[in-house]
Amino acid sequence: MSTSEHLFTIIEPAPGGDSTLDIARQTIARGGSVTVALVITPRVEQDIQDFAASEDIGSGQAETLALDQFLERYRQAIGGDPSIAVHYGVLGSDVVKHMPPDTTAIAVPATLAKDRIVERLAAYTGRPVIVAPARRAVAA
Repeated sequence: MSTSEHLFTIIEPAPGGDSTLDIARQTIARGGSVTVALVITPRVEQDIQDFAASEDIGSGQAETLALDQFLERYRQAIGGDPSIAVHYGVLGSDVVKHMPPDTTAIAVPATLAKDRIVERLAAYTGRPVIVAPARRAVAA
């Protein structure tokens, strides 16, 4: 009996992108599947509020626009048809509520791998946790 690879990848929208997307894309290319937890941290929420103010639109409309853009960008970057869940707040072990039971590994961006989250996720889930290196923003 073979086990299909299923990656649970955690993404925080950030300048320069997120190298967990590369790991997700490689998983899809190998025939595996991916579930994404899009983490809307307080920093991301502030960025959305700043966008709302600069465009003179309501915060709800700004959030909808931002989420639509994030979801489309990540689906295109990963390929296939990843399942994407949105998680609000600081990354904690409660993010596993979005993790399917067939998950074989977890990918966490280095920017969120703090406060012992890697150890807690590994201990709580029994799955290996990959810390993806941060990317630098590229000047346009």
